[in-house]
Amino acid sequence: MKNKVNVGDRIELVFINDSWTQLKPGIRGTVMKIESETDETLVWVQWDTGEQLALLDPIDKFKVIKK
Repeated sequence: MKNKVNVGDRIELVFINDSWTQLKPGIRGTVMKIESETDETLVWVQWDTGEQLALLDPIDKFKVIKK
């Protein structure tokens, strides 16, 4: 996993490769669950909009917000 992220971290979306979502860069959310696969990791996020959607790391881009 490229990004060092943990459950409970606040993140900000930089890029998402999903044309169906309403999420836009700059939206923030809280990491709820992390599922590691072979070369990819699903980072499940509760977005501040109320939407729950996973990011696919390293395809989708996000940054951890400093606490």
